[in-house]
Amino acid sequence: MSFALGVLFGAAEVTTVAFADDEGHQGAAGFLLAVWASGSLISGLISGAVAWRRGPLFRLRVGAVGMAAAMAPLVVVPSIPLMGAVLFVGGFAISPTLIAAMSLAEQVLPQERLTEGMAFIQTGLAAGLAPGAAVAGVVIEQHGASTAYLVSLGGGLLALAGALATRLPATVPSHDQPDAPVRHMA
Repeated sequence: MSFALGVLFGAAEVTTVAFADDEGHQGAAGFLLAVWASGSLISGLISGAVAWRRGPLFRLRVGAVGMAAAMAPLVVVPSIPLMGAVLFVGGFAISPTLIAAMSLAEQVLPQERLTEGMAFIQTGLAAGLAPGAAVAGVVIEQHGASTAYLVSLGGGLLALAGALATRLPATVPSHDQPDAPVRHMA
């Protein structure tokens, strides 16, 4: 799933730069990406302040739906101001999804493998950036910037499929105490 999110991010960043250029305002690309990141920042602060009643797998799935849904309208956005508004709202899906992924890793991995598991998630994100950017670049050259947002949507849909396919193990050891009894996740 993290690779698919990397594809989404890599494609969206390259496509947003090309979109601003196509609109005749290349300098607006940084602003648009900053607005997208601002939505993520705000949602991350909110997500960190909430005492969640649902587990991280549920939140990961909701976040993956949000990531895919946030990419869907970008292909038809006609202007930089509207793109800024759509990206800002779409940014609200980023941090909660990534936080849920890390929380899920923390929940299911043994304490001695936690760093490795979190590094695996980050590596997946990083590994998806270049292919996402490359594929979006080809689409931009062939069909224009707006169409290339479909690459981001594809990454979002793959991430959603990965989130929906993720299953929790029947039991998960507690990280609170060494040699603690196994908690049942049902």
